[in-house]
Amino acid sequence: MVFKKTFLRNIFLLVTTLCVSLNGSNSNLLIQLSSINFIILFLLCLKNKEVLDEIKKNYLNNKTFFIIFISYIGYLIFQIIPFPLHWLEFIAPTNYDLYSSVKVDKKFWSLSLNPSNSYFQILNVINFFIIFLIFPALFFRSSNIMKVLFFLSVLGFCHAIFATYWMLIGNPSNFFIQKIYYLSASTGLFVNRAVFATFLFLCAFSALYYMAIFFQKNKVTNFGLFEQFNTRIVYVRIFIIFLTIGILTTWSRIVNFSYILILISFLFYSKISFKRYINPLSTIILFILVFDILVLGLVFGNAKLIERYAETSIVGESLRMGIQEFAFDQFKRFWLFGYGLGAFEIVYKLYYNILPEHSIAIHAHNDGIELIGEIGVIGSLILLILSIMYFKKLSKNINQEREFLRFFSIISLLVILFIQSFVDYSLHIPGITVLLAVILSVGLINFKNTS
Repeated sequence: MVFKKTFLRNIFLLVTTLCVSLNGSNSNLLIQLSSINFIILFLLCLKNKEVLDEIKKNYLNNKTFFIIFISYIGYLIFQIIPFPLHWLEFIAPTNYDLYSSVKVDKKFWSLSLNPSNSYFQILNVINFFIIFLIFPALFFRSSNIMKVLFFLSVLGFCHAIFATYWMLIGNPSNFFIQKIYYLSASTGLFVNRAVFATFLFLCAFSALYYMAIFFQKNKVTNFGLFEQFNTRIVYVRIFIIFLTIGILTTWSRIVNFSYILILISFLFYSKISFKRYINPLSTIILFILVFDILVLGLVFGNAKLIERYAETSIVGESLRMGIQEFAFDQFKRFWLFGYGLGAFEIVYKLYYNILPEHSIAIHAHNDGIELIGEIGVIGSLILLILSIMYFKKLSKNINQEREFLRFFSIISLLVILFIQSFVDYSLHIPGITVLLAVILSVGLINFKNTS
């Protein structure tokens, strides 16, 4: 059976929703389910000749990018291939010393210290590849992109409402998630508040990007209150109000800071686009800053967030900084090939001096340091080349308004996430990275003349 393109678009959004909604698919079982869903979607897309032609076109237009991406996946697979132990003495002496000290009768070992965990993380990377391949084939017009951004805004809105309500009644354990720590913070179906806040932040970015495309596409110069009621902008504004409440009540310091930065970024873009300070987009953003953040913050008790900022100190963050320093030491220990995706917990148990009162760290609280430790210098170089090819594509035709908006929005998002990654590990959560891959896929689209 051949499905129409509209149906495939809806299935794509459904698969993405399932992937990100249940704790960001932060378990090997959920990663496997997401991978199966994306593979089935990919096969369905191949059966539609029109979509297949668009996929081929996307691949040819971004051939170098996809070849490097395949090379990166190949390298990650290489990390989990079992090798004879005596081979590792030459290619990975640190691994050899570690495995030799283990009194186990085992002749074959992988470069990854946790190959089973790495396998599931590779499945998630393959999900990224599928998204980059099929998203531009399904959503290649500005109107299509706006529908995706509007949908992500709705998705975040629904999660924010549920999480805020659940927080107000004390975050009781539910069928999906057993709450342990955050009884007085919005987390919804997520275990960690910073991860949930990052999810809402990406949804809020989608809402802001939607409004910017709307004003750019329709050449809007004056946009009063009554005009908003005749468009979807009024709904997006409502979504942003609840997204703001959701982000505020997570009490996540870094994500609230990121949210302020993305609002300022779009405020700066509005000045460039409209060539004046007061314009339809800046008016809305200023209203968000004044009403949504300040007023609603007072209503929902932003004193708790201010207290968390005030309590921030080097002494207070010493444990987290110690873990980050340890993670960088492990990168130097396994510098060439890395210790494998998803293997930080094993490394922590092996090499960290864990005190009785401390728990096991699953992540390094620094996405960048943890990533380079996982993939080593070789993987980092491949990823760097892949990033350069992406930015090269993203910067193409930025003298055009539509391409410039895309370039500015995505670069702003990536810079802010880069800043956030210094103290956070949200980009190691599968559902968060899948959602980010959906947004970044916009950068591979060759816009057509009609939209």
